[in-house]
Amino acid sequence: MNEKDLLSFWQLSFEAAGNDSLITGSPNRTEKRFLFQDDKGDSYIAEGYDLTKAEAQKRQNQILEYLAGNHLDAVYPFLRTADGAHGVIYHGLFWQIRPYIPAENIDSREEICAKEEYGILWGDFLLQMKEKIQHASGRLAMPNARFSVSGFFPELMKHAERKMPSITEQLREMELKFAPFFKWERKMDLLFAHGDFHPGNILTEKGKIKVVIDWEFAGMKFPGYDMALLVGCLAMDDPENLSSPAVKTFLKHLYCNDFLTGEVWENLSFLIAATRLGWLGEWLTLEDESLILQEMQLLSMLLKV
Repeated sequence: MNEKDLLSFWQLSFEAAGNDSLITGSPNRTEKRFLFQDDKGDSYIAEGYDLTKAEAQKRQNQILEYLAGNHLDAVYPFLRTADGAHGVIYHGLFWQIRPYIPAENIDSREEICAKEEYGILWGDFLLQMKEKIQHASGRLAMPNARFSVSGFFPELMKHAERKMPSITEQLREMELKFAPFFKWERKMDLLFAHGDFHPGNILTEKGKIKVVIDWEFAGMKFPGYDMALLVGCLAMDDPENLSSPAVKTFLKHLYCNDFLTGEVWENLSFLIAATRLGWLGEWLTLEDESLILQEMQLLSMLLKV
């Protein structure tokens, strides 16, 4: 692959290769990616996606452009090509380019949870995103499929039966515990969510959020999805993080600013557990027995199974 030929679609020059180890976010979402610098000294990340993801990547960028255009800080869309496209097909991949935004090294989860200020930062971002997106009705092409945990659970059961049958009986008990939540989820209006809102995707510098990355799962989900996912990720590291200064401040900040209705807050433990099911599916795919068992322990604690 010729990087200069690829970058010509954006009328960007390839002055120097960057250190790809500086690229944050999951490498599994792309087939190839590289950091480079142009002749003006600006740095960018080029990412090549499987062609099956092209339409989703275009929709994602429309969302990012809308949010950035409505002044949601820390959101950086992919650059349009010289002819206005969201990306190009080149050597069998769908390529997009985004600015490289340097930030501080991510604190350890222990350090993060000890600081109340993280809770304020996370809460402010979700509050601002909610405000910006509420006026987007009809303007953005959201994913057509309605995401639902109740719809995903049967697929998770089949996955467990193939990969680790020993946990299926416990999953059936959890399904019974989830029944009221599934009923609640089906009747609730969906809200826009980042979809993978956890500390590894929220990069900070000097006490501010510098950039929020990895919007691949952005779309309409049950109320409180981002909030619950972040808390669940911290609880997976250590269940005691549920009562940490950062988490308590985060939840209090959102509650005091009417982020969600009272009915949602009443379902908080179920919300957190629901966001962990996708991760359990990931651990099953990877056949990581240690993480599977750790996830099952957390789910059991949240659901009181």
